[in-house]
Order: sequence, then C-alpha cells, then structure tokens
Amino acid sequence: MNISKVRDLTLIDISDDKIIVIACDSCGSIGLKEKDELKVSPFFVASFTSRVVIMEVMAAAAEIVTLTNAVCCEMEPTGNEMIKGIKKELSAAHINDIVLTGSTEENFRTFTTAVGITAVGIAEKKKLKINNIKHACKIISVGIPKVGADIQLENDNDIVGYDDLKYLLKCSNVYEIVPVGSKGILFEAELLAKNNGLRLAMKNDIGIDVRKTCGPATVIIAAVDESAIDNIKLHIDNVNIICDLIKEKH
Repeated sequence: MNISKVRDLTLIDISDDKIIVIACDSCGSIGLKEKDELKVSPFFVASFTSRVVIMEVMAAAAEIVTLTNAVCCEMEPTGNEMIKGIKKELSAAHINDIVLTGSTEENFRTFTTAVGITAVGIAEKKKLKINNIKHACKIISVGIPKVGADIQLENDNDIVGYDDLKYLLKCSNVYEIVPVGSKGILFEAELLAKNNGLRLAMKNDIGIDVRKTCGPATVIIAAVDESAIDNIKLHIDNVNIICDLIKEKH
C-alpha cells in the first residue's frame, strides 16, 4: 500500500485509479467553558473546525465519505451542540448521506472546550488536484484573512465559501487549490511552488496581507492560467492576484 503526505493531507492508494484523501484539524480553548480563552458557542467551534477539513479534502477534488469528531468534553450540552455545528457545515457544503462518527469525554469534568475533526474522501487519481501544475501560471487568493473574533459567525461574505471552491474545481484551467490557515497565504504559496518545482515572483501591489493568519480556512489560493482570471472575478468576490509561478531555469 502506497501512503504519502502532501501539505496537511495524507494520501492512501486503494486501487489503480482511486485514492483516499485524509485531513484533520483541532481546536482548543474556544467555547463557553470556565477556562476558555475565547467565548464562542460550541456549535460554531465545531462548525468552523469542520470547515477546515471539508475545504482541504474538497480542494483536492475528493468526495467526502466520512467525518469523525473527537469531542474532548461531555455530550450534554457541549457534544450535542458540536454535532449540530458539524451537520450545519456539511449541509452548507451540500454533503449528504455520509458517515459521521465520534466520541466524547464522559469520565472527567472538563474546564476548556476542545475538539478534533477528521475528514476522509475518495478521489479519482486522474482528477486529483495535488502537485498538478505543469507549466507557468499565476496564484490567486479568494477571501479575506480572518481569525477568531474577526469572523462573523454567520454569513461572513468576506471569507471564501463552498460555492467559490466548487466553481474553481469545475474550471479546467485551475490546476491546484489550497485552503489557507494559520500559516498565511505566503507560506502556502511558497509550499505550493516548491511542491511543483516552480518558484514565486511576488506582486508589489497585492492589496491583502499575505502573512496574516487565515484562521479556519477563510482564504483559499489557486494556481490558475492567466486567461481564466477575468472570468473567475466575474463569478467570485474578493479575488486577488498574489504572484506568478515560474519554471526554474536549469
């Protein structure tokens, strides 16, 4: 069995034409418990943590088949609220009829909120959008970097949405898509270039902070053919051109 790691994804070959794509994320000290640093409903804690792994697996062009939730708190009331938040996020992504499984802490009292969520998807190898850039192109970002209290818990139109991601996945001249989290746009763009044997040529007037944390995947970057950018901007808001991806000279 061939197993590999690319960025935050684990890839497992299961046949000549299919591959499993796995992503996980965790969140701690955000909730409504006594020692939580940021007071937010567990519903939204689980919703946004789920968003990260859903975005990561979907961006690879994989179909999600299961989510697991490791709730490090009691079922009542925290766990139930988290499960509602996860289901809300799955609904927002139009993901139905998948297996949702998990566990809660029932032996000890907890004083902070914590959860870990894993998404498992299956992709056709020929459609996989990982290390898929064959020639020079541009990197664009979609969404505004936000984290914590900056994020509107409902209907934040500044951050990238599932419809934006699905539109990009349908475009043949979009070669690779990467959700951006705490390490920021520049880090993910540099890693994307390195993984594809290319180098970055940054723009001078980007209009967005490429070093700021993007929290729970509030931004995605995409490697696209230059000819696609104007049409993408017609369909998606908050698009910025970040840099050129250039072939290394030998």
